[in-house]
Amino acid sequence: MNASATPSIRRRLLQNMVLPVAVLAIVFGIGGAFLIHSVVSLTQDRLLDAALVSIIDRATAQGPAHLDTTLVQGAIEILRDDANDTFAYCISDGGGFQRGDRDLCALDTGTAPLDRIVHVPADLDNNQVRVAITRRIIEGFGQPLTFRMAETLNSRLNMEARMLVVLVLFEAVLLSAAAILSYMAILRGLLPLTEISQELLGRASPGAVPFARIDTARVPEEAVDLVSAINTLMERLDETIAGVRDFTADASHQLRSPLGGIKLHLELLQRQAAGQDNLLATLSEAQNGVTRLQRMLQQLIVLARVDSKSDTVDLGQRVDLSRLAADVLAEQAPEALNRNIDIVLEAPDDPVNVTGNPLLIKEIIANLVDNAIAHSADGDCVTVRARAEAATGTIAVEDEGPGIPEEERSRVFQRFYQIARGNAKPGSGLGLAIARRIADLHGGLITLSDTASGRGLSARLSLRLSQTKSPD
Repeated sequence: MNASATPSIRRRLLQNMVLPVAVLAIVFGIGGAFLIHSVVSLTQDRLLDAALVSIIDRATAQGPAHLDTTLVQGAIEILRDDANDTFAYCISDGGGFQRGDRDLCALDTGTAPLDRIVHVPADLDNNQVRVAITRRIIEGFGQPLTFRMAETLNSRLNMEARMLVVLVLFEAVLLSAAAILSYMAILRGLLPLTEISQELLGRASPGAVPFARIDTARVPEEAVDLVSAINTLMERLDETIAGVRDFTADASHQLRSPLGGIKLHLELLQRQAAGQDNLLATLSEAQNGVTRLQRMLQQLIVLARVDSKSDTVDLGQRVDLSRLAADVLAEQAPEALNRNIDIVLEAPDDPVNVTGNPLLIKEIIANLVDNAIAHSADGDCVTVRARAEAATGTIAVEDEGPGIPEEERSRVFQRFYQIARGNAKPGSGLGLAIARRIADLHGGLITLSDTASGRGLSARLSLRLSQTKSPD
């Protein structure tokens, strides 16, 4: 299953915290919208009532016959705002008496209650209006008069829209703040788990103790069981790997003595079989096999030593790559001379000092040179170059052999992996694996590439230069 398809704990917690807030924001938003509508309607209705009462008061004081436009205009000013609303009034009785807008008087708004104002929606001149209507007893009239005051809805709608925008903006800010604060709280709450992850990742670095227990004293209560299970797993894994390392080291050491005896007896037989070509060829093949087996055991011992003591080996020494390369070439010279292979060292006059363990770095160079000689033909040349470049010291081993296909270069660092070549000298398949393991232990890098001439392979070891100066 793809890991990216599973939401992280951080995302799940954020969703679980923000979604309820969002639901509440929607609920409160709907409730707020109804509240805004109610408040705006109540406020505007009261203003409409005030205008209607103003007209009623004037009619009561002066009589309907003296109610002119100036007096009505004063009442309408109570409702006036920037929304350009249209207003109309009407005074009528059951006998046809009428003042004001005839269309408003003609509206069927039902029978108005006496001395109480009610409000009804209506359609006047193709406009939606709000009508305030009441009946009052006026002196001089035989029956109650019906007073109506109508107002279009522009100001109401504009006020509701402004208040809704403010409500939406407020809820958006509130929701954003809740999301940000929730995310910060989640990050702070998950910080102990992040520290545990960083500690586990740090154990892959050189010099770290990979299987040490995690201190549960600083672990959150909810993660104690998980960390305890990890500690138990690491203890069992450490025991298993330690057993494998001990077995490899013990078996390798136990096999060295009998192999040495077999090789010694084969050498004695070769001396006694002088002149017997068939027997000599057989003995030579047997001795070559024993030699290869001895080399494999030696590499297994080195590999077991590196794996088992990687946390205690001293990697802080100053090492001269040029001197180590010269020592390795001196040791490999007899093998190269037997096969008529030239070996050349190119190194600067000044030391190329890097930081590491001299015995382990020498093992890297020896494996690289051994591979170069093994895959070279008679008469070829193996060149070893030591260089100091910026903050890096390098050893490049170049041969004139068949090289390694680019698609195989990552696989040759696997243990016991060998490229199938009919005419190649058989090996153990451990040399480059050991070299890579030691380079990783030093924080270095081994790269494989084509040579500048395009013939053969260039194996390059890069290590950080030592910061201390060489003694005079």
